[in-house]
Amino acid sequence: MEPKKESTFDCFCRRKWPFLIGLLLIFSAAVSIYGSGLNYFYDIDEPKYARAVYEMVSAGNPLAPMFDGIPRMEKPPLTYWVMYPFAWLASYDGFGGNALFLLRLPAVICSILMVLGTALIGRRLFGPGTGLLAGLILQSSVLFKFMSVMMKVDVVFACTMTWIIYFYLKRFLGDKSVRTASAGTILTALGMLAKGPCVFLPMAGYALAVGIRANQRRLDESGKPVTFFSSLSFNGLAHALRQEHKILLLWLIVGSIPFLLWLGAVQSSSGINYLSGMLGDLSHNTSATGSKFLYRLNRFDPYFDTLTSIFFPWGAYLFGTANDIWEKIKKRHDEKLIFMVCVFLIYLLVFTLFFKLKAKRYMLPMLPLLSILISNWLLNACRDKTYRNLFAVGFGWICLIAGLFSYRSFKFSSVSVNLSDRVPVGQYMELMLPFFIALCCFLVVFLVVSLMQRERPVLHIIVGALAITGVMPFYYQTLPSYTSLAENRPYPILGKALIDRVAEVAEGETLILHRPDFVKKFPDMLYYIKNISQDGKPSYSLGYKAGPAEFIQALSAPGTAGEVFCREHADADKYPAYNFFRNTGFNDAVLLLDPEEYPEFEAYLKIMPPKISNRIKVEKIELLTIKWVVINVYLVHWEPEDEFSVQNNG
Repeated sequence: MEPKKESTFDCFCRRKWPFLIGLLLIFSAAVSIYGSGLNYFYDIDEPKYARAVYEMVSAGNPLAPMFDGIPRMEKPPLTYWVMYPFAWLASYDGFGGNALFLLRLPAVICSILMVLGTALIGRRLFGPGTGLLAGLILQSSVLFKFMSVMMKVDVVFACTMTWIIYFYLKRFLGDKSVRTASAGTILTALGMLAKGPCVFLPMAGYALAVGIRANQRRLDESGKPVTFFSSLSFNGLAHALRQEHKILLLWLIVGSIPFLLWLGAVQSSSGINYLSGMLGDLSHNTSATGSKFLYRLNRFDPYFDTLTSIFFPWGAYLFGTANDIWEKIKKRHDEKLIFMVCVFLIYLLVFTLFFKLKAKRYMLPMLPLLSILISNWLLNACRDKTYRNLFAVGFGWICLIAGLFSYRSFKFSSVSVNLSDRVPVGQYMELMLPFFIALCCFLVVFLVVSLMQRERPVLHIIVGALAITGVMPFYYQTLPSYTSLAENRPYPILGKALIDRVAEVAEGETLILHRPDFVKKFPDMLYYIKNISQDGKPSYSLGYKAGPAEFIQALSAPGTAGEVFCREHADADKYPAYNFFRNTGFNDAVLLLDPEEYPEFEAYLKIMPPKISNRIKVEKIELLTIKWVVINVYLVHWEPEDEFSVQNNG
């Protein structure tokens, strides 16, 4: 039986729903937008999306995503499309000033919509109070906050998944209206345009839940005992699927049509087969060496650290939540919990067993479901001994994670800013101290409200969410920033600083050369190449699989860039970069090398005749990568003959 206070809280939330949901969305907007004005990129993927949508707007072609003038085939186009209007606004200022803030706004909007969807799903499942607090839990979690300001596919896909689950749930609970079916279809189509077939995982969860429910009803009618496991009869599942085949086919087939239309349109307009590129990327992400079964079995790790640690602080209560769900479904069928569990487990198992990359961002679409389940447990679970013990375990886990984080940060002078990477903070540890003090204050506040949780669970969630949210501004103040080559903290950040230096060294139209792997490591550089354009049109860099001799030849004769590009790409005439290299009258060139590539070039330079080697100037620049690691980048410049002669005569 639910405590009386929770029932009173639900009644209050139902009466004040419009006001409270509006208050939640205002809070979500304020928290999500903080940090979106960072004048640099948060991770290695952000500049890829920023550069791709910049090229879309510059070329006026929203159908074909390009990166450095070459098709970007890894993801479908929805993320670029939602960024397109904001990139169009940024183009009026030449993608300067607040361009990155504008490009991050779609992610902020999607995160707010996720909070709204979470509240509505929670309301439909467990009541308005649970829904509102689930939205608060989601918005105050560390992983969600990090992702809500990043311009990338993950938050866009997670937003579509949240609303897909909402309308699938409505259908599952008996709403057979055309409106619900149509909304589910439209959102499935959007999800397909965001991340391809991954969008069908909630549909598989829906189908499994429908089958389990049908088996449960059949067992009830026959007078047999009903448990979760007895409801997994294959015959019953197949029969239920036959009954639901029309809606499943509608979501599957009609939901795929916009994606197929886009593939056809981009193929006919540009001659580029994006489907083959996406299939190749999928194969790369899901392939494994050796025995696939043994490989996946050995690496089986269902994102335990992500769900309990990075989903900080609320993930610590998953221990109690999981136990509560297990106790309920093993004794008696609860169709609401069954639906949630089926959707979550299918998604978790697919991404655990079939994707070799274990990325924390992959769990973002499941955070709304986890927030709802945790909110329901904290609000409505029976306050017995098991609850008290598991709540204590959860709070202890929170303290342990915070303690380990603080110890590691002080011990090794590093802190995570990219969900996984360590930032060296020894150079500006004084900026970290306010953050650590704020984190300690959060733990004290959280301890106080946790002691009151049994009698005042609502207060525990609200104050805890506000407390962890209050820590986040201190965290963002510790991130490295970039102003100029002379004014930065603690080093110039690679992409912007490197292009700024190229602009100082080179003259006129400048060809930027590098090996292909250079851009894979430092994609942020490509976003800022636009800053050296002489006519305001997109500039491109030339990735060249060549040795030192070929690079020196290209440096001395940059006008051959078009021929070089043709040798590198069989379908060069289909790519915008080819027209740029062929039609641009380059009068200067620079070569960029990383520390692994430079020794080969340096060794070759030593055996070159002085007449040539003396004209090659090498500058070593100490920079921060986008992962905040200090490295040396080598800028190689071919000195023009007239300038070289003047220096020799002097």
